[in-house]
Amino acid sequence: MTILNFLKEMDQLQSQLGELAKLNLVNGWPRMSFLPGVSARHFPMMNISADDQNIYVEALAPGLDSQSLKVTAVRDKLTISGEKATVKVPSEKYHRNERSAGKFTRTIELPSSIDPDKVQAEYSNGILKITLPKSEEAKPRQIEIKVN
Repeated sequence: MTILNFLKEMDQLQSQLGELAKLNLVNGWPRMSFLPGVSARHFPMMNISADDQNIYVEALAPGLDSQSLKVTAVRDKLTISGEKATVKVPSEKYHRNERSAGKFTRTIELPSSIDPDKVQAEYSNGILKITLPKSEEAKPRQIEIKVN
């Protein structure tokens, strides 16, 4: 391998790492997580399930100001946003500080399109439960089979 080939490969690697870094940006800022040291996770953590009629989302979101909590749904996208209150303790008093605070927004792609006019959401004991009825075209249909 010549030095020229090595430099070309290093340049390609730098470009690829730059592209990867861009994928981890939100509005020009690095993604932040409410789990320090585990930046690959998103807040709130969610379970998503579905049946023939609905998509169900359960979001683990303790400590939120329920007045700041917002849920929006369009076609096949769900956005949850809100704010976790900041605890006022002087930094020199902390022995460990693993619970972050501040504003957050998380948008996920749903497995099928929904009817946004019929979405229901309930927040209780730190869990946000959302029921998203599937749109009529996304619901399975029984097909009659003709036998000759």
